[in-house]
Amino acid sequence: MHRFIARVRERSRREQGFYMVWFAVTFVALTSFAGLALEFNRWQQIATRAQKAADAAALGGAVFLPDNVGNKAFTTAQTLASQNGYTNGSNGVTVTPSVGKLPNQLNVTISIVTHNPWGALVGYGSTTIVRHAVAEYQLPQNLGSPQNIYGNDPESAAAQPQFWGNVFGPSSSKSKGDAIQAAGPSPAAASLCDADNCASSVNKDYSANGYFYGIDVPAGTVGPLNVQVFDPAFVHVGDQCGSSDTNASNSLTAAATLTAGQIPGYTGSIPPSTRYAASGSSAFCTGDNYYSDGSNSASPWTLWTLRSPDNSPWDPSNNAIVCQNDFPGVYPETSNNTPTGTVNSTELKTLLQQSTTYPGTNPARTFASFFRQWVTLCTINNPTQGTYYLEVQTNKKSDGTTPTNAGGSNRFSIRVGNGSDYTTSNGIHVYGNQSMGIYANETGATTQFYLTRVLPGEAGKTLVLNFYDIGDAAQPGTLTIIPPPDSNVGSSFSGCTYTAPPGNSTGPPWGTFSNTNSGCSIAVTNSGFNGQWVTFEIPVPTTYTCTTSSATGCWVRLSVVFPQGSSVTDTTTWNAYILGEPVRIVQ
Repeated sequence: MHRFIARVRERSRREQGFYMVWFAVTFVALTSFAGLALEFNRWQQIATRAQKAADAAALGGAVFLPDNVGNKAFTTAQTLASQNGYTNGSNGVTVTPSVGKLPNQLNVTISIVTHNPWGALVGYGSTTIVRHAVAEYQLPQNLGSPQNIYGNDPESAAAQPQFWGNVFGPSSSKSKGDAIQAAGPSPAAASLCDADNCASSVNKDYSANGYFYGIDVPAGTVGPLNVQVFDPAFVHVGDQCGSSDTNASNSLTAAATLTAGQIPGYTGSIPPSTRYAASGSSAFCTGDNYYSDGSNSASPWTLWTLRSPDNSPWDPSNNAIVCQNDFPGVYPETSNNTPTGTVNSTELKTLLQQSTTYPGTNPARTFASFFRQWVTLCTINNPTQGTYYLEVQTNKKSDGTTPTNAGGSNRFSIRVGNGSDYTTSNGIHVYGNQSMGIYANETGATTQFYLTRVLPGEAGKTLVLNFYDIGDAAQPGTLTIIPPPDSNVGSSFSGCTYTAPPGNSTGPPWGTFSNTNSGCSIAVTNSGFNGQWVTFEIPVPTTYTCTTSSATGCWVRLSVVFPQGSSVTDTTTWNAYILGEPVRIVQ
């Protein structure tokens, strides 16, 4: 027994060295694995923080696309990443912003080189962690035009869209077609707020800011930039320019007898007999019309304000003012130019011959220089890239005072030239911003024009269109929503629905949705749609694509057709948006 115990003790002494080696090897391996587990957990924490920082940077910078003036989208993304702990070029961090597949998408990649104290034990001295995010900004929907002109150009021989811009004076009945500037400010007289969205005589659609028209100026534009409006002042001539207004007809007929030499400053090859013709079919008939609604006795004052680009495209009302222009309303059928004056059929003719400036215009202008003429409101010698906004209001003057509450509709067109280049290929785009007021007065009008731009990023979403008081014509017409011809949709949208009148008087929604006719079209009538909002919902196909590189690409068209010979005096208000978040992470 003693000898057995001795042999066991001897064997144990011989194996003590093996245990020490085994323990050392096992300890190092276990420690390395534990270290790698700690490193992996740390990598995950860094990656999670980096992903959140990339998401925030992409969301914050995307709102400055597609203009990206001064690389604002990129610098904002890098600033936000830094505020979240990842400063570009510091401590092994790289923050790389870039435009995504679409011009309104921002891609942000954050790369971090991190040192591994535990990983170094097994050859992993450092690790590069990369996270990226893509955010998409849904811009306010542009309306009406991708070109440098909004509305008709009566001096051009080119085909016209057969519509004018429109703005009402605040003492105008809302049911006549302007949802934004009529029946205001709140509360309006009950007789003025006589249509949809007029609870307790408050026009819930009214905006003290009026209408905004975006002017996109591309990079590299040298200037000068000339912003012009055709017939910018309210001058009463009647909806049909004398066709149904004897006094207006007499005034225009007398004015049309003038020669160019009798009108101070008159230029151009178009004779006064054409420019001042008393006819609803005249290309120069904008159709300014006074309304005595609400017992008012004044013509609308019109204020035009050009605002410079800034970084808040959803709210142009706070953009810096570049210039302002005041135009008092004129009723040229009476001796004192007011609706209550003594009728004088030669007053318009007299006004056109005056060399003195018309009272109240600011800057001072002669009457002939702004009646049925293109007027330069602002010249910007060194324009900056981005979106300028032209604002039109009838509820204030440039000095901040409030004009006499007035009723009537001022119709106009807008164009922007790069120097003397007013061609549609000059690279500048003018459009209604978020909403627009229009007027169509062409007999038997077939109005087909650019409605709104839908980019491929909106695939699978829903385009929502709201039309107010559409269809004022002697006979029923047809309204059709047409896909972009450069898209893969084909000749018509499918699955369109709309809220058929009569619907709800308050909304949205403006009623129960039902299917449109085939081809995304509906019949419109004066009596059926008067003073009512109607909503269209158009599903954008999930496979939708279009040509984003073209200025006129991706534009949904609208066709409004009235029978040949039908009298049309259609004043209406439209807006559009894509159903969904204005800015979102897409990848």
